Amino acid sequence: MNPRRSSPARLGAAALLAAAGLVLPATPAHAGEPVVDLAVEVVGTRLAEGTTDKIAVVKVRNHGTFTPDLIAIDFDARDFDYRKVRIDPLLEECDVEGDEKNDRWNCGLRGEQIPGPGETVELPLLVFKTTDQLTEPYHATLRVSVTPWNDHKPLIDANPADNQDEYEVVLTTENGADLTVVAPDINREITIEHARKGDLSGAPLNPGDKTVAVVYLENQGDRVVSQITVRMTVPKGVTFNSLRTEECGFTDDKRTFHCPVDVVLVPHDPVAVILPVTVSAGVKAPATLPGGTVSISADFVGDPPAEGEHSSLPWFLGVASSSPATLSDIDESDNSDDFAFVVTPAAVGDGDGGGNGGGGNGGVDGGLPVTGPQVGLFAGAGAVVLAAGAVLFLAARRRRVVVVTPGDEKQTG
Repeated sequence: MNPRRSSPARLGAAALLAAAGLVLPATPAHAGEPVVDLAVEVVGTRLAEGTTDKIAVVKVRNHGTFTPDLIAIDFDARDFDYRKVRIDPLLEECDVEGDEKNDRWNCGLRGEQIPGPGETVELPLLVFKTTDQLTEPYHATLRVSVTPWNDHKPLIDANPADNQDEYEVVLTTENGADLTVVAPDINREITIEHARKGDLSGAPLNPGDKTVAVVYLENQGDRVVSQITVRMTVPKGVTFNSLRTEECGFTDDKRTFHCPVDVVLVPHDPVAVILPVTVSAGVKAPATLPGGTVSISADFVGDPPAEGEHSSLPWFLGVASSSPATLSDIDESDNSDDFAFVVTPAAVGDGDGGGNGGGGNGGVDGGLPVTGPQVGLFAGAGAVVLAAGAVLFLAARRRRVVVVTPGDEKQTG
């Protein structure tokens, strides 16, 4: 396990490990076997003029009924001008082809990083500038593909069309905010207090449990955001708990939520938004409940803080702002995200599946079958603990928390 090169020290990524056997010929799955169907999407590859780097989000989805034991991800950046921009997947298991130029990255996902049926794993991809002398926008093409493996053999995907795609990496000459949003799948019974502390390591999520939906967001642009609007819909079988209606509203079925949140987002200062929810007691577990969505928009955008003012900015409205930015958001491709709830049966003797009461959709059938628990934790800098699948830029930076609960909307550090 000799690393070819190390990731940039600024993010403290682990040394790259050689990934063996990523070029063997594919082996077709036999008839009657579970369906293998992966998809990949990359968002967030536009950079504001005044930023030196950005974490793009690589979304690997499992649309099938089978969980492979390895997913190989290839990043091909051979058309890049390395005098202007480069990439680095911030993953532990990667091999680099091309030595000095680092043209192609071959990375592997295993264990808790692999999404089960109906689930999505979200991974970081560092895009960083190698010059500050751009006089006009620069465009490059990044090719990304995923291949499922099992028992050391690559598998034929049922829908190979969405296993690969090309994405435009753009170094803009524009200024503005640049919100990035990640909503990880929820598979744990999590209290609000634990979520405030960044601890998402509760018991497995059962029918009838109360838990939280967590939204991680960061402003990766070069302008300050002083208010955001959160819009979220939870899957069928999940409902929001009671929320204040003076500023925040939700639909009669308590599945769609809309709320302005007064929080200052200076560049590279991530925030976690926590929303309490309940899983219906009528959900038939095991099940993966898909269909959750969240979107974030910047309501007020202002100039960046002066040198040395970063730590003195208030958390809520009142930040000094002069002229508005040229654009409200440099890259809207990463302003929304999808998520699912993974529900497991209650253990024998647990009674009603957690004893926390049911949601508003009793009798709801389960979603996609669950082939096994997709659980685990990632610990990052500053003791920030994230659920498996949460993008890792949050582990490398200090983050704040905004909790939206009945009669209580406040932040903690």
